[in-house]
Amino acid sequence: MKRKFTIKSNKSLFFNSGWLFAVLLTFYSTHDATAEDWSQKADMPIPRLFFSVTTADSQLYTIGGMLAEPVDFVEVYDPDTDKWVQKASLPAARAGIVTCVVNKKIYAIGGWSAQAPALGTVEEYNPATDKWTQKADMPTPRSFFTATAVDGKIYAIGGVAQNVGPVLPIVEEYDPSTDTWTQKADMPTPVSGMAAASIDGKIYLIGGTPAVQGPVLKTVQVYDPSANTWIEKADMPTPRTALALGVVGGKIYAIGGTSVVQGPGLTTVEIYNPDTDAWTESPEMPTGRVFLGVGTIANKIYAVGGVAEGLGPAILPTVEQFAPTGLSVEASDKSFTIWGQIKTAD
Repeated sequence: MKRKFTIKSNKSLFFNSGWLFAVLLTFYSTHDATAEDWSQKADMPIPRLFFSVTTADSQLYTIGGMLAEPVDFVEVYDPDTDKWVQKASLPAARAGIVTCVVNKKIYAIGGWSAQAPALGTVEEYNPATDKWTQKADMPTPRSFFTATAVDGKIYAIGGVAQNVGPVLPIVEEYDPSTDTWTQKADMPTPVSGMAAASIDGKIYLIGGTPAVQGPVLKTVQVYDPSANTWIEKADMPTPRTALALGVVGGKIYAIGGTSVVQGPGLTTVEIYNPDTDAWTESPEMPTGRVFLGVGTIANKIYAVGGVAEGLGPAILPTVEQFAPTGLSVEASDKSFTIWGQIKTAD
């Protein structure tokens, strides 16, 4: 005997069912997002440590790094073909290098060589000609620092002058148009191993360590170049160093890294919204890693290389692409928060 099921018009039933449907939709959308939104791409041709990743002309560049010693490799990844091509090498081998793009030129700054624990070297790469040009040295030689560009100028922040420390609070501004450097206001909490991203004319400095051996921080320090001032913002949920950042849709994605100096790499991805000064969870990266690089092209984030733990020994060639789909930014923020609460309740 078959039963008939009739849905009656009932406001309470409607709202309760609507809430349940929203929760279920949130669960399935977010649960599927991990597999759906992360995808494997062509491996790095030459896996290495302490390289830099940057994007120019919708292509992703990996520059410098270290194998048994610093290397001069430059490789470019084309997302349209999922292939890598070798480009003109750095003029001199360097590891711990930091790169920024201004006016379609790539600036490779600092790091260390086999002869020096910290460098102030600056070299400009022109993707159109595949050539490098020497520029004015950074005043403070350093490694394990970070840098980002705002309004046509590059800001080099923190780092160390020796492998054993101390950590530097120094901020120096480079103007490519005049090839000159200017000292700026020190950061309030000196850190190394942090990551930086710029949004709406401000620089967000996230995570890192105040000393070479830790502890690992979850601080968010924001620098306003126009006012030459610093303020602190809401802490990142997970303390991390040797992480990487990507920017999509006006939000910062904090990816990977480790919560213990030379500890295991994390799959953690957390999203910071500068408008609300709040963090939400995101689908985890498939491969946990530390000392990775990140580049963003066409609203897709590419997580490149790194190691599974500490400083090796196995260096990962892995490239994974993150491309959120099926949810608006606002809906995804709510979904990640609710899913985080469900996981916490387990």
